[in-house]
Amino acid sequence: MRYRLLVFLLLIALQKSGAQSAPVLQPDSMLSRIAHSHLLLQAYTLRAQAYRLSAGAALAWAPPVVGAGTFMIPWSARYVYNDVALGSRIVQVEQEIPHPGRLRARYRYLAFQTDMVQTAQTILLHRLHFTARQQYIHRVMALQKAAVLQRQEQVLSFLHQVALVRLPYRQAQVADVSMAAARLTEVRTRIRLEEALAAGSKARLCSLLSLPEDFTTDSLYAPVFTPGHTDTVSLARTNQEVYQLEEAIRWQYLNRKALRQEQKPDFKAGFYQFFPLSPLVPNSFNIMAGIRIPLAPWAAGYHRRKARAIQADIAALTEQRTNLLQQTQARLAALERDIRDLQQRVYGMSEKIIPLLQQALEADMARYRENRLGLATVLRSLEAVTIMELQLREYRQQLYEMIAVYDWQLYR
Repeated sequence: MRYRLLVFLLLIALQKSGAQSAPVLQPDSMLSRIAHSHLLLQAYTLRAQAYRLSAGAALAWAPPVVGAGTFMIPWSARYVYNDVALGSRIVQVEQEIPHPGRLRARYRYLAFQTDMVQTAQTILLHRLHFTARQQYIHRVMALQKAAVLQRQEQVLSFLHQVALVRLPYRQAQVADVSMAAARLTEVRTRIRLEEALAAGSKARLCSLLSLPEDFTTDSLYAPVFTPGHTDTVSLARTNQEVYQLEEAIRWQYLNRKALRQEQKPDFKAGFYQFFPLSPLVPNSFNIMAGIRIPLAPWAAGYHRRKARAIQADIAALTEQRTNLLQQTQARLAALERDIRDLQQRVYGMSEKIIPLLQQALEADMARYRENRLGLATVLRSLEAVTIMELQLREYRQQLYEMIAVYDWQLYR
C-alpha cells in the first residue's frame, strides 16, 4: 500500500514538473515576428525581385531580324534581254542598335520601382505592427477588466450569502437579497463578455504573428510615452508615407530623364546578301545603316507634351508631400497634448479617487458585518468602486492606443 502511494505521488510530481506554463508574448518581439512570418510581406519581397529582374531586362537589345525572299524577279521572262534582269534571291539580317544612354535611363527608371515596393513593404509592416499592438492592448485591458469584475463578483457573492443567512432572522430585506442576486448575475455576464473580447484579440494576434494558441500576454503591460521630434525635417526622415511621396517625386524625375534620353537617335544596321538566278551574274551584298530622328517636327510634340505632364505630376506630388507633412505634424502635436492630459487624468483616478472610494467601501463593509448598515448602501459603494476602476482601465486603454498611434506616425 505504501509502495502504491509512493508511486502515485511520484507520478503527480512528474506531471507537475513536466507541465510548462504558456510562454509570455513580449510586445517588443511582435515587429520582428511579423517581418519574418507574415505572408503578405513576403509577397512584397517577391514583387520587388520581379521589378529588379524587369529592370535588368531593359538593358537588353532587340533581337535581330533575319529574312529571305526574292529581289527584282520579273513577271515575264520574254522581255528579259540580259541575265541581270532575271533577279536574285536575297537573305537579309537587320539589327537595331539602341542608344546606350537611353537604356541606362530606362534601367534606372524601372529599377527604382524596387525601392518603392520596399518602402510600401515597410509601411505595411508598421501598419500590421500597429494592428498587433492594438490587439495586444485590447486583450490586456479586457483581462484587467475581467479581473476587476471577478473581484466584484467575490464581494457580491459574500454579501449575497450574508444576506441569505440574515434573511430568516429579519436582519435583511428580500429586496436587498434580490438586488444582490441580480447584480451578481449581471457581473458574471460582463465577465464572460470581457473574456470573449480577450479571446477574440488573442485569435487576431495568432493570425497576425503566425503563433500557436498556447501563449499569454503580459498582464502588467504599460507602454511608456516618449515624445519624438515632430518638426518637418525630422518627419521627412522618419515618416515612411512622406518618404514614399519623395520617392514618387524622384521616380517622376527619372521618368523625365528617360524621356529626354528617348530624344537621342537610335541606329539600325542591315546586311543583305543577293544570289542571282543567272549563273553568269556574280553574288553581291549590300550594307545599310539608318538613324532614327526623334527631333522631327511631327514627332517632337509628343516629347514636349509628355514632359509637361510629368512636370505637372511632380508639382502635384510636391504639394501633396507638403500637405501630408503639415497634417502629420498637427496630428502628432494634438496626440502629444491629449496623451499628457490623459496621463494626468489616469494619475488622479488611480492615486486619489479610487483609494478614497476603496476606503469608503471598506468602512461600509465593516459596518455591514456589524449589521449597522443596510445592504443597499454597500452595493452602491461597491458599484462606485467598480465603475471607477473600469473607467480607469478604459482611460488606460485609450492612453495606450494613443501612444501606439503616436509611435506609428513616427514609424518606431
